[in-house]
Amino acid sequence: MSDKPKKITRTRIYAASTILSLVISVPMIVVILVTHYVIKTNVMITGIAGIVTLFIAMGFAYKLSKRLSSRVQNSNGTDLEKT
Repeated sequence: MSDKPKKITRTRIYAASTILSLVISVPMIVVILVTHYVIKTNVMITGIAGIVTLFIAMGFAYKLSKRLSSRVQNSNGTDLEKT
């Protein structure tokens, strides 16, 4: 175990933000395409289904972002959750 705190690098920030953007956008796009082209529903129903899916995905992304955020160690060596 090293006593050094984990560094926040640009690559880590880019990777976390890419994962979060995929978690938010891909389910909505899939729902819109399936409801419009496969089920052939009305545009209004397709839009509502896409918006509902977007809000659900944003809830999951919020929980995932807490896990992806790094932990910072203070001088005593105990972990502090970065808020």
